[in-house]
Amino acid sequence: MGKSLRVAVYDDRYPTSFVTPRSSRHTMVRKRFLPFNLVSTKLEGITLIEPDRSVDLVHAFNRIPLNSSKFIISFESHLPRQFALRRNGRMATYMRSRIAGHACRRIIALSHFARRCFLSQHADYPDAGLLADKLIVRHPSIVIPAVEDAMVNDSAEELILTFVGAHFGRKGGCVAVKIAEKAMEQNLPIRINIVSSLQVGGHIWTDPTSPGFFDPYIKLLGLKNVRHHGALPNDAVRQLLRNSHFGILATFGDTFGYSALESMSEHTPVLGTKICALPEFLEDGVNGISLPVKLNDVGDWWSPGYDFRGDADYARYFRDEVERLATEAVARLTVYIGQPNLMAPLRREARRTAETMFASGPAGEFLDALYDRVAMERSSDPAQLDSALDTSSPLFLPHASSPQGTAIQSPDAPVSSAA
Repeated sequence: MGKSLRVAVYDDRYPTSFVTPRSSRHTMVRKRFLPFNLVSTKLEGITLIEPDRSVDLVHAFNRIPLNSSKFIISFESHLPRQFALRRNGRMATYMRSRIAGHACRRIIALSHFARRCFLSQHADYPDAGLLADKLIVRHPSIVIPAVEDAMVNDSAEELILTFVGAHFGRKGGCVAVKIAEKAMEQNLPIRINIVSSLQVGGHIWTDPTSPGFFDPYIKLLGLKNVRHHGALPNDAVRQLLRNSHFGILATFGDTFGYSALESMSEHTPVLGTKICALPEFLEDGVNGISLPVKLNDVGDWWSPGYDFRGDADYARYFRDEVERLATEAVARLTVYIGQPNLMAPLRREARRTAETMFASGPAGEFLDALYDRVAMERSSDPAQLDSALDTSSPLFLPHASSPQGTAIQSPDAPVSSAA
């Protein structure tokens, strides 16, 4: 065991907590940082972190630190984040040089979905091999509450579902309220909680931007089997999930799906879409319900395209998908009404998934060991990066969806109620 290090992390509202140790034998130093996206939305992928000579390394998240001489960086889907930049422009090239350079010691994808996005993003670049040598996979982590299943004696005569998501359209809020509408039409005892600040359209990359598109869905919040809670503190969200039969994340685009992890940690299975990182932990009929959607090559939602979000065809496609998903969801949910014997195994497996994949303890141990290795590295030789990974350690677990030994994976994942 090495000396206690000083590791700088971004002092943000909550995202960094999912990818850094929640408890560490090192000193985690929360540092202010300059979010360049406030200067220009094109610069969301870089930052300056508050200088501190006593820091041994920086553990960055999404934003590449421009003033750090030794850092590792975790990311959600794409790195660099250059969505609004020219692909081979000067700034995008500079950002890529920062993560290819010696200062960047490890690149940590939050999922195998993120890994696929990253490798696809850099496939045509000369430094793709060097970037791949630094790339590992580590799911986010969450504190698993020491609570028993609150629904263990519930009869399931009325199913309660809870949707959590600030981005109402992208996260599946439209699907949730359509489930409620169809349940009323079929006289099914299904009740829906909506925890959301109802952000739609505009800047949200999956949403149609046709004027008034979301109005019919927002109107459904007034159904008698729907309760709109607005934005809630995390403990209140957890309480709702704990007393629900399913959490809903019928998302059209999620870099991970933190609310699903929160749900599972409360013993509550998830009704979600088979998209992005969700298939890595959501198993249909085992710990929830996984609804199929059309995907692109990396596993993201297929749509007519970002630049066509204002077109009638895009609006029609989105509307048809909402309708299809809600119809399939109601058919799948009906099986569980009044069947606690069918709900029980889903709830057990949901909690087991949270405990075995996303517990904060193993995540902290893994990251502490990684900090030790990175702090000792002196050479820029990529071979040293490989030798620093102890493949005999139980922390090195190849994943079935990636080549043997290319990814580090073991119990962990995140959680947050950005409503």
